[in-house]
Amino acid sequence: MSFRPGTIRSPSEAGCIAPVRASELSRIELDPQQDRHARAALEAYADSAAAEMPWLAEWLDERLRDAAQDDGSGPTYCGATIERVFDLAQAWAAGQPDYAASAWERVRGQLQRMLAQPAPPEPLSHRVTADDFAEPVAGIAGAD
Repeated sequence: MSFRPGTIRSPSEAGCIAPVRASELSRIELDPQQDRHARAALEAYADSAAAEMPWLAEWLDERLRDAAQDDGSGPTYCGATIERVFDLAQAWAAGQPDYAASAWERVRGQLQRMLAQPAPPEPLSHRVTADDFAEPVAGIAGAD
């Protein structure tokens, strides 16, 4: 494939080509099948776009799922982003009257352990179907 003017094919290739001034750079193409950073960026973009453009988020999720299956890596967990957002949430919570620092630190420890583990083979669905809820059952209390 040939390069178009002002295009960088992959962040890892950016250092291999002559530096381009920011004003000349009009496009960056990411390859999620070859670059885990590109896959993480596109996953974050899909998450961000989901509320306003659900069709785009769904399309990206399908493509990223296909890319992850091809190399067996599963979903990415961009630890730096997760930790940054957690820090922002904790800083906000620290200003609240019911802030419990020890609880936040316990959650931080669990989060760091989760991020250190390899990704699960099957991504968990964020959607809950009606079948996931049990039907209420009428009974007589104390009938034992």
